Amino acid sequence: MMKKSSLTISVVALLGAVWTGASWYTGKIIEEKMPVLTDNMNYKISSYLQKQDIKFTYDDYHRGIFSTKVRYVLQLNPDNTAEKIIFIETIDHGPFPISQIKKGNLLPIMASVHSTLENTPILEKIFTANQGKSLLSADSRVSYLGHHTSVIQFSPINYEYQDTRLIFSGGKMTANLSNDMNNADFTAQSDACTFITQNDLKQTETLNLKSLTLRSVNHMGKFGVFLGEEKIAFKEIHSNVNDKNNINLNGIQFYHKTNELDHALNTELNYSLDALNIDGNDFGSGKLFVSLEGIDGQTIKHFMEIIKNKTIQSLEAENNGELLNTDQKDITKNIWQAALKGNAILKIEPLSWKNRQGEGTLNLQVQMKMPESTTTDPQNLSLASGIKKIDARLNIPVVMLKELITQISILYGNSQEESQKLADQKVHSVAKLGELLQFTTLENDIIGSKFYFENHQIDLNGQKFSSQSFSKLFNIAGLLNAEKEKTPEIPLIITPSNS
Repeated sequence: MMKKSSLTISVVALLGAVWTGASWYTGKIIEEKMPVLTDNMNYKISSYLQKQDIKFTYDDYHRGIFSTKVRYVLQLNPDNTAEKIIFIETIDHGPFPISQIKKGNLLPIMASVHSTLENTPILEKIFTANQGKSLLSADSRVSYLGHHTSVIQFSPINYEYQDTRLIFSGGKMTANLSNDMNNADFTAQSDACTFITQNDLKQTETLNLKSLTLRSVNHMGKFGVFLGEEKIAFKEIHSNVNDKNNINLNGIQFYHKTNELDHALNTELNYSLDALNIDGNDFGSGKLFVSLEGIDGQTIKHFMEIIKNKTIQSLEAENNGELLNTDQKDITKNIWQAALKGNAILKIEPLSWKNRQGEGTLNLQVQMKMPESTTTDPQNLSLASGIKKIDARLNIPVVMLKELITQISILYGNSQEESQKLADQKVHSVAKLGELLQFTTLENDIIGSKFYFENHQIDLNGQKFSSQSFSKLFNIAGLLNAEKEKTPEIPLIITPSNS
């Protein structure tokens, strides 16, 4: 019996020694990875917030055998040390963190991390509103390959500052991140959030958001662009001023998707609204679907490499403001150039608004092309030089338009009868003016328009025009006439890298 007891004790002692040694070694690995982690975070921050001098560091690192304590610091303003957000982390070392064993998770991992916010000056009022507790807490699992899985809990809060009040029901987010942060999966949900404030007229403005959900799944593609999809949805958004001017939006969804082919990127946006109600009046529902297919991948890749190099240079420079000055104009120019090189196709299918009397729609398809060689300065080329084909179709039922104008008129205090008369007059005038200018037709109580452009020839509602005669007729010279001056600029071509 003594021998068996001694053997059992020896085995337990051996296992304890192995666990202790493994935990100590894991803690050492975690410490060695800290500088790499902070460098990666700073690189990501600089990539997405190029004009903000935000730094991510860590301090008060205390490594024990089974756990480590550390503070991560997000410095928001280098000129004001008080403007920082600090995360307090308790890291339980693997391969079998005690906190995970308590939860019944017995698979080996590198670490289990519990995170909370520290009460810093910039967060002091939020902590006070939350009875001195951290607004959020997170529990994360980190694999030996560096992959993160986190569950973040946001506490309910009732926060007041001067004339502003925030009431938040709390929420939950789950996140999965790869070790290089090139693969990310997020989900989030919250029941309600209310903002109350006073405007310049001392009126109380209220905004209520109900049932927010978010879903995002992305991974880095070969052209340096994140691929995948995101969806944001609200069950209801309600706003009012002094309990009047009530606006209700129900069933709001935003959806975005990007994928890549061998040489190109495709992206699409889908927005929808199930119902719009203003002061008790039903205005209907709407949707918009936009896609851009065939964006040249190598051009985008070259542009992303430029941004990456500028970011790296900025991290090494003392004054990085100039290096990171990549504005929206630069981005727009390069996306336009990538669209031309890929002969991209822009589609709106459809933009629509529907009320109880009918549905109005706009469908548009634009096929782009790289301009043919010319002696003209590329910056003086017209928009038509970069467009191969345009096909646009407008369809608006008269009764639908009358209903919309009637509802708008009622909002301005007119009676139902007055509003209907006004709507009849306005729709009649719009329809007649459209016919007079040859922009629209009126058939079967439908205000419509068909526009088709290809090879510098235009078909508008069955009438044929050259681009020059069309420009002269409608006084829009320069938009479709490649030989006119003062036309929209086509940016200079960027030569993609060979990689």
